Parts: sequence; structure tokens; C-alpha cells
Amino acid sequence: MIRARQIQKAKGMRADADVGGICEAAGVSRKTGYQWAEKFTQSSTERQKELEAKLARLQAEHEKLKEDFDQVNFENEGRKLAWEIHEVEEWLASKKNTSGSKAKKKR
Repeated sequence: MIRARQIQKAKGMRADADVGGICEAAGVSRKTGYQWAEKFTQSSTERQKELEAKLARLQAEHEKLKEDFDQVNFENEGRKLAWEIHEVEEWLASKKNTSGSKAKKKR
């Protein structure tokens, strides 16, 4: 349709020109014009279906990734809370402080 409008405009044709006039201005037969129209209609419909299928797949993948992220985030928050409850940070800090006081042996 866009190409037909471009041809109409370029050839100075009326906006309500018939199919035969548009095909003649484009330099193709009426039969070829209809074949092109059918071909491009099918290809655009097929392309739209492909894109819709891809969109649905990506949306499903996005939802799965969001669920995975939420699960990992929940587990990490649980680990942080467990470290706080069991005072792991303080325990590790106390182990670091005592290990540095030993003198090195000379050979």
C-alpha cells in the first residue's frame, strides 16, 4: 500500500486511482501487481506471527528469570540473616585478630 501511494504521488495520479492504473504506472501487469500484493501480505503476516511467537517466548523467559532471581535473592537474604543471628562476622573478626600475633621463625 505504501509503495502504491508512492507511485501514485510520483506519477501525479489521483488518490482514488484503481489497481490497473497503479500497476500500469509501476510498469507491471495487473496480474503481477496482485501477485506482489499477495506475496507481501503473506510475508508480513508470517513475519508478524513469528514476532508474536518470539515475544511470547521472551515474556515466558523473562518471567522464569524473575522467579529465579526472586528465589536467589530470598536465599541470599536468608544467609545474611543467619550470619547476623549466629554472629559469624564477629567470630571471623576474632579469628583474624588472634592469628597475626605469632612471631615468625628464623631459619
